[in-house]
Order: sequence, then C-alpha cells, then structure tokens
Amino acid sequence: MSATYDVYIKKLTTQELGYRKGRLMTGGYFYISKSAVGSFFKELDKYVLNDFLRLDFNDPLEPGNIIQASYVYHNDKYAKENGTRNEYRIYHNRAIAKHQLHFQPYEIVVFIKDGDDNYRIEHYTRNDKAYRILENIIEDSKIRGQHALLQLSEYNTLLNV
Repeated sequence: MSATYDVYIKKLTTQELGYRKGRLMTGGYFYISKSAVGSFFKELDKYVLNDFLRLDFNDPLEPGNIIQASYVYHNDKYAKENGTRNEYRIYHNRAIAKHQLHFQPYEIVVFIKDGDDNYRIEHYTRNDKAYRILENIIEDSKIRGQHALLQLSEYNTLLNV
C-alpha cells in the first residue's frame, strides 16, 4: 500500500486555466497528478466512463459554508475502444472560482484534507510570503510536473503555521 498524504500542492498552468494562445478561451479545471490519486484523492473506477465524485470544500471566503466541485476521471483509454484519455481533473465552478480570473497561471493552490471527501483550498499568489516556500517545495518534489504531496505536520512546519 502506498503512503497517504494530508496536503496536495500544485502550481497552476495556463492550459488548465483555459488559456489558448495567450487568451482566456475555455473553462478552468485543476489537473490532478496521478501521484495524488490513491494517496490523497480517491481512486475512481477506470472502467466506468468518466467516473466522478462530488467533493466538498470548506469555502475559504465564508467559513462554515460548504461548496462542491466535480472530481472526474477522464478514462476513455480504459472505458472505450480506441480511447486515449487517462487523467483526473477537478472542474472549476462559480463556487470554487468566483469569476473567470479568480485563479491565474503560476499561482499555487493547496488542497488540505479535512475528512474523507472534504477538503480545504488555500490559494497563493506571487505576492504572498508563503509563495516562495511553496514553490521550493514543488521544485524539490519528486512528482513530475508542478505538484507535491506532504503530511499536514510537515506543511505546517515549513510554512511556520
């Protein structure tokens, strides 16, 4: 059995935020590293086409309010003949991203597990003092791309929380 983690950190990309040729063209999502599947987020059924869960998030702008987003496994590689997709995403909606420009490329989001399917999202811009610390954690991560996994105690220690 692989290790389990309490914190998933990712740097946002232009692609997942909906930018094409420098312009905002489509809706956004959070691309989820397969390293975080099973160790942070639940693994979904690879043979159920586009299997999904509704995840609960504690609203960072309204404490006590729960917001939801769809966690989807695009898996036609396994669920359809001649399929090619094999990726996990959490789709933005107006509860997660209050407007189209809520999240910007190269900002960092941190998902913290608050329960089985309940999470908290922390959002850091380059102006936040924790941004450079998080960027270093991502750079030191063995996960390909702009992702990192940590235990909550490690995260709190690194950010001096």
